Amino acid sequence: MLHDLQAAMRCELLRAGTGLPPGIESDAIPASFRFAIYANNVAGSLVEALEAAFPATLRLLGGAVFRTRALAFVRRHPPGAPQLLAYGDGFPDHLARRVPERPAAADLARLEWAWNAAYFAADAPVLDIAALRALPAERYPALRLALHPSAHLLTCAHPVLELWNALRRGGEAPTATAGTQHLLIVRPLLEVQAVTLGPGEMTFLMALSAGSALSRAAAAAVSTEPGFDLQATLLAHLQLGSFTAFTIPRPRSEPCRTSPSGAACANTARCTTCPPLPQPPSTG
Repeated sequence: MLHDLQAAMRCELLRAGTGLPPGIESDAIPASFRFAIYANNVAGSLVEALEAAFPATLRLLGGAVFRTRALAFVRRHPPGAPQLLAYGDGFPDHLARRVPERPAAADLARLEWAWNAAYFAADAPVLDIAALRALPAERYPALRLALHPSAHLLTCAHPVLELWNALRRGGEAPTATAGTQHLLIVRPLLEVQAVTLGPGEMTFLMALSAGSALSRAAAAAVSTEPGFDLQATLLAHLQLGSFTAFTIPRPRSEPCRTSPSGAACANTARCTTCPPLPQPPSTG
């Protein structure tokens, strides 16, 4: 009985009408009036959560337009988890459909949501540059770099980073212009960093995030941007803290200790889970 009432209330709470779940009785104050107050408070709290998550977008659109679109989103997309900080991931796409006359608003909201996600992401150590320098050079092509768990890669149709910075400082929004902008949002330590990326750099990081080896990611970047500089890009992101770990598949020529026969493994990806091979004794 209670479960049915709760399900009915959830169904009716965010509707724009004046529906009343069955089982709610009137007293001195009519049940429909009491429920309407409660429903209004719930919807209002979700709109306020969106305002807190997208302050620059709120400023760009203006309070009236933003709240109208936010309320429409709330009506159609109730929270999927009991955590207000997690509410709003679909709002940028909602703005793209509902505010086509302000195309930069959706991209700006995507940037803000990525910033929020990076801010609240799990902490993780950044990759130690010294550990990479200790690797033999012949192992580098097969290197797989893991992006920091707070990292988010965005491709926007407008230069939203400049727009976001202007609005955060309380200034007027610059005139929105079309022009692709690639962004990395990451929080390696305490502060969230938002940096622009070149097209090759974006391809490189996307390939690494998909699990590609360093050589393949670099080749993809060069195909996108012939002048891509692997060494400079890798150093810049190591210094920024974009990576948290690396793995190296065992070369095919080395025996796989999980193979009963001890033969060379035909699947290098399998060897990433093998324990280290015994090291030869020191002759010194």
